[in-house]
Amino acid sequence: KKISKSLGTAIDPIAIVDTYGVDALRYFLIREIPLWQDGDYSEQALKNRLNNELNNDLGNLASRVLTLTEKHFPTLKKVSVDTVLSKQFNLEAIKKHINSFDLHFALSEIWKFVHAANKYVNEQKPWESKGEVLQKQLYTLLESLRILSIVLYPFIPSTAEKINQQLGVKLGTFKDCTFGKTAAYKVKKGANLFTKVS
Repeated sequence: KKISKSLGTAIDPIAIVDTYGVDALRYFLIREIPLWQDGDYSEQALKNRLNNELNNDLGNLASRVLTLTEKHFPTLKKVSVDTVLSKQFNLEAIKKHINSFDLHFALSEIWKFVHAANKYVNEQKPWESKGEVLQKQLYTLLESLRILSIVLYPFIPSTAEKINQQLGVKLGTFKDCTFGKTAAYKVKKGANLFTKVS
C-alpha cells in the first residue's frame, strides 16, 4: 500500500531507528530502493538485510579479522599485501555508480568485495597459519577493512567510524583506497558492529 498518514499506513522512522539503528535503516533504504524511484518497504525486509548482510557478512568479517589480529599481533607492521584479495576491490566501479547516483549499485559493488574478503578468510584459514604467512593474511584483511570503512562511510557512517576505532586508524578518503598504505595497525577489538534481530 501507499504510505499515507490518512490511510494509517505511515511508518515512523524514529521508531525504526530506535529499534534497529540509523545505519541499518540508511543501508536498507539505499540498497533496496533506487534513488528517485518508488520501492517496497517492510520491517521483515529490513531485518533480513540487517541480519544477513550487515551482521553476517560485514559484522562477522570484522569480528573474525580483529579477533585473530588482536590475539596474535597486538601491533602488526606493514608487510606485503596478498593480491589474491586486493585485486578484487574495484574502486572505479564504485565511484562510477556513485557519480551516476546509482547508489544501490555502488553498495552492491562494495558487497562483492565484502563477499570476496569472507571467501578469502574461509579459504586461507588464517587461524591455521603462522609467522609471515599469517602476518600477510591479516595485514591484507585489515587493509580491506580500512578501505571498506572509507567506501562505506557515505552510506553507514557510524559503522565506518566503529571499524576505524577498532583498527586504530583515522578515516581516509577515496584517495586512500589503495592497499599497503598503513605503516602499522594497533588493533583493539570492541563490540560487534551489529546485533542480529529476530
